[in-house]
Amino acid sequence: MTLLITGAAGTIGTRLASDLAARGVPLRLLDQHPPTSPPPAGAEFLQADLRNLDPIEKATAGTSAVVHLAGFTHEGPFAGMVEHNITGTHHVLEAARRQHVPRVVLASSHHVTGLNPVDSPTAPQAPDSFYAVSKVTIEALGHLYAHKTSMQVVAVRIGSYRDRPTEPRHRATWLSPRDATALFYAAATRPLTCSFLTVYGTSANRESWWPRTGWDALGYQPADEAGYHPDAGPLTDRFMGGAFADDELPA
Repeated sequence: MTLLITGAAGTIGTRLASDLAARGVPLRLLDQHPPTSPPPAGAEFLQADLRNLDPIEKATAGTSAVVHLAGFTHEGPFAGMVEHNITGTHHVLEAARRQHVPRVVLASSHHVTGLNPVDSPTAPQAPDSFYAVSKVTIEALGHLYAHKTSMQVVAVRIGSYRDRPTEPRHRATWLSPRDATALFYAAATRPLTCSFLTVYGTSANRESWWPRTGWDALGYQPADEAGYHPDAGPLTDRFMGGAFADDELPA
C-alpha cells in the first residue's frame, strides 16, 4: 500500500522519500512547493496547500499511512503557527479519517519540553516557543483522533536532525538522517497494540535527556550515536530547547 509523505520537499521529507523509494516502498509525495530536484523514480508528487482540506482528502485516498512532516519548522508569529501547523494538521487527520487511513505519524518536536532545565530528571510539557505550542496542540489533536476514530497515531518528538552533531547540545538531541528514516518508517508500519503513542526521535545518544519509551513498541534500533563525533565543546545551554528557549517571542 502507498505511503503518503506531506512536506516531502523539505529536508527530512526529501531524505525520507529517497530512502524509502530505494527500498521499493510505494510513495505519494505532497508539498505546497515543488521539489528542488525530481522525486524518486516511481513516486507520485502532488502540489497542495494543507490549509485546504479537499486536496488533502484526495491525496490520502488509497494510502496505508500518512507521515505528516509539513508545516513551519522554526519560530514565527502565532497566527502563522495556527494556520500552517495546527489547521494543516487538523486537515491531515480529518482527511485520514474520511479516507479510513489506519495510521498517521505526526512530526512533533522536542521543543514541546524545551523550557525544562538541561539537568531536569523528567521532561513534562514545557513549550519554549509559539512553534512548540503548535506542536503540543498537534499532539493533542492526534490523541483526540486516535481515541475518537479507528486510526492509530504516532507522534514523533524530533530531536536535532542533522547530518552530524554541530553543537554541544546535540550530544543529547541529535537525530541522524538514517535513524530518522528507520524511526518514521517503523512509526508508519509497525503493528501496534495502542491507539496513540508518543516517542522522542533521537539517535542512540548516551547523553540523551529523554526516555526511550515507545522505541521497543516500534522495534526502533538506532544505528548512530552522537558520542562518536568530535566533542563540540562544553554545554552552555540552560534549557533543553537551546536558542528557542532563550529567544524572545516574536511580535
